[in-house]
Amino acid sequence: MIVQHFLKWSQSADVSKRAAAASALARAYLLSDMSFEERCGADAAMTLLLDDPSPKVRYALAEAVAWSCHAPPQIVAALAGDQYEIASLVIARSPLLRESDLVTRVAIAEPRLQTLIASRPEVPNALAHAVVEHGHPGAILALLDNPNAAVDDAVRERIVETHLANADVRGALLNDPKLSPVHRYKVLEASRQAIASSTFVTRILGEASAKRVSGDAAANALVLLASGRIDDGVHDLIGELRETGALNTRLLIREVCAGKIDFVARVLSDLSGQTYARVTAILVGERETQLRALLDAAGLARSVHALFSTAIRIWRDVANGRLSIGAQEVTRIVMEDFEAENDARPHHDNDDILALLRTIYLDMIRQNARRHAADLAAA
Repeated sequence: MIVQHFLKWSQSADVSKRAAAASALARAYLLSDMSFEERCGADAAMTLLLDDPSPKVRYALAEAVAWSCHAPPQIVAALAGDQYEIASLVIARSPLLRESDLVTRVAIAEPRLQTLIASRPEVPNALAHAVVEHGHPGAILALLDNPNAAVDDAVRERIVETHLANADVRGALLNDPKLSPVHRYKVLEASRQAIASSTFVTRILGEASAKRVSGDAAANALVLLASGRIDDGVHDLIGELRETGALNTRLLIREVCAGKIDFVARVLSDLSGQTYARVTAILVGERETQLRALLDAAGLARSVHALFSTAIRIWRDVANGRLSIGAQEVTRIVMEDFEAENDARPHHDNDDILALLRTIYLDMIRQNARRHAADLAAA
C-alpha cells in the first residue's frame, strides 16, 4: 500500500514536496518501529526514488541514509554512483560501503570523489594502495593527511615512484615522520631537479646558477637528513647515495663540518669495509695514523685528510667539553687551517675545496642569523 499511495501521490507532487517525502520516508525506515510488510514497502518506495528525475529528491534521500549502517545497501550503492553532490554524501559517510566497493570505485571516480575516498574515517591498506595507483594528486595529499589511513612503506614507495612531479605531494611526504631516509632522499632529489629545471628560476638566475643554487639547497637538506634518526634506514640511504653519485667528498665535508660525526662514521664504515664499532673507536680516539689509514681505506683523497682530521679533532674536543663552539666556528677553523696549508703547499684541486668551505661557512652564518632574528621576533 505504501508504494501504491506513493506512486499516485508522486505523479502530482512538486520537487520540494517529493524531496521532503524522500527524507521523511528514509528517516522513518531507519528510526521507526515498522512491521516487516511496512519495511518492505518503504524499501521499494526508496528504490523508486532512485529514478526520480530531480537530483534534489535523490540528494534528500542520500542525506538521510548516508550515515546509517541500517540503510538498504542497494540504495547506498546506487546513490554512490550518482552525480557528485549526491554521491559525495554517501562516499564520505556511509559505513556500508565495503573496502572492495571503494577499491573498485576509486579507479573510475572523478578526482573530487577520489579525494573523499582517501579522506574516509577508515582507509585500509588495500584501499590506500588503490588510491595511490589511480588517484590524482589531491587524493594522494588527502591520503597522506589522513591519520586513519593505513599508509605503509609500500604505499609510500609507490607514491615516491609515481607522484614526485607534484610539489604539494613532495611537501606532504617530507612532513611525514615515518618516511624512510631513502624515500626522503628521493623526494629531496626530485625537489632539486624541479628547482633546477624551473622556467621561472632559470629565467631569473640563468641555467648554471639555477643548478648551483638547487645543488647547494639539496646538499644542505642532506645534512639535515643526516641529523635525523636514520638508524633503521642508514645503510639503505648510503647505498642510494652511492648509486646516484651523491655520496662524494663534498657531501662528507659538509657533514663533518656540521658535526654529523655518526653519519660520517657509518659512511666511512661502508666505504672502508671496517665495522662501525671499529670506525667509531678510531674517530673517538686520538691516533692520527689510524684515522688517516681509515680515510685511505675509504678512498678519500689524501689532500683532504688533514681537513677531516682537523674537523674530527675539534668535534671530539666539543664532545669532551674542552671546547664550547658550534658548527659555524668549527667550519671557520677548518677553513682557515686548510687555507693556510694550501698557501704553504698550493694545489689547484684544493681551490674547489676551499671554495666549498667558504660556501658552507657563509651558509652557516646566514642560518644562524635567521635563527637569531626569529628568536628576537618571538621574544
